[in-house]
Amino acid sequence: MHTGGVSKSMSSLLNVIDTDKYDISLLLISPTGELMPLIPKTIKIISNPILSALTSRFDGFTKLIRLGKPILALMHIIRLLLSRINRSCAGRLLARLMPPVEGEYDMIVDYNGQHQLYYMVNKLHGKKKVTFFHSDYSKWPYYYNADKKYFPKVDAIFTISATCVESLQKYFPKCRSKIMKMENISSPALINNLAQEHIDIPPFEGITLVTIGHICYNKGIDLAIEAAQILKKNEIKFRWIFVGKVLEKSYIEEINKLGLYDIMLFVGTKVNPYPYIYHADIVVHPSRFEGRSIALDEVKILCKPVVVSNFSTVNDQFKNGYNASICEMNGEAIANSIIELYHNSNLMEQYLINLKKNIVDNSSDANILFNI
Repeated sequence: MHTGGVSKSMSSLLNVIDTDKYDISLLLISPTGELMPLIPKTIKIISNPILSALTSRFDGFTKLIRLGKPILALMHIIRLLLSRINRSCAGRLLARLMPPVEGEYDMIVDYNGQHQLYYMVNKLHGKKKVTFFHSDYSKWPYYYNADKKYFPKVDAIFTISATCVESLQKYFPKCRSKIMKMENISSPALINNLAQEHIDIPPFEGITLVTIGHICYNKGIDLAIEAAQILKKNEIKFRWIFVGKVLEKSYIEEINKLGLYDIMLFVGTKVNPYPYIYHADIVVHPSRFEGRSIALDEVKILCKPVVVSNFSTVNDQFKNGYNASICEMNGEAIANSIIELYHNSNLMEQYLINLKKNIVDNSSDANILFNI
C-alpha cells in the first residue's frame, strides 16, 4: 500500500463499501506502506510471509530459506530470471508458486491483474471472479499470451476509462461483453475536507506549480526539468513543488547541477497530497503514460488549472482549451502552456468555471461492481 495509482484507487473504493452489508477481506502481498491507514478498520487484512517473499526481488531467496522453503527459494530465482525473457510465463509461474487462501467467497476481486489474475483463477475459490486492468492495454501488452487464456475464465473485466475499454476489446474481442468501465472512486466532500489540512508552505510572490507523481522517467520528470529551464530563461517567477517518491535520484543530481534546486522543490510522498494541490496556481502533469490518472481526477475536484501532456488517455479526462491545456510531450510545449496561463488570467478563470460545472461524486459507482 505504498503511494501509487492502483493502491490509492483501491483505498478509495474500500472506503465507500458498506461493510454492514458486505464482509470484506483484503489479501495484501505485503501489508505495509503509507496508505495502510486509509484501509477501513472494518476490513479484515490477510497476509502471508511466503507471498511477500515470492513477490520480492532477489532478497526473497533469503526470506524463503529462512521460512524453510528451499525449493520455493530456487523456483523464485528461476522466476526472476525468466521475467527478463518472458514476463507472461514468469507471471504464470509466480501464480503457481503462491500459496492459496482457504475458504470460499461470494466474490473475489483481483485489483491489479497479471500474476494476481492467474493466482485468483487457479488457486482461490469464489462463486464470482472479477479482474481489473488499470491501463491502456496497447501500452502494456507484455502479459497478452497469459491474459488471453485467463480473461475468458472470469465473470467481468473492469477498466477505468472509455479508451481503456476500447483497447481491451480490441485485444480480447471474445471477451467483449465482459469488459466494462468503472472509473476510480473519488469523493468531492472527502477531498475538499482533506485539502484544508495545514501544511508548512511559505507565501510566494510568483506562481506555484505542483506535480503529483513519482519522480521518474515515465512521469516525465525530465520534461519538467526542461520546462523549468525555459521558464527561468523567460524570467517567469515560479516555484515548482513535486509530491511523490523519488524513484530515480539521478534527476535530483541533474537539477542541482543546473542550478534549479531553489525552484524545483521535492516534498516526498504524502498520504494527503491535497493541501499542495489546494495551494497550487497551476497543476502540471507531464506524464508519458497513464491509464486514467486518479491524481488528475482529484485535481479536477479541487478545480485547479491543469497543464497536461497528451498521453493516450488524456481526452478521457480533459478537453483542451475548455478545462485544461493539453500539450505535446516535450519540455518546450509544457513551458509554453504554463507561460500562456501565466499571462492569461481570463483563460485560467474559464478553466475554473468549467471545472466547477462538472464536479462529479462517483462514490455510488461501487454498485457497478456489486451488481455482478
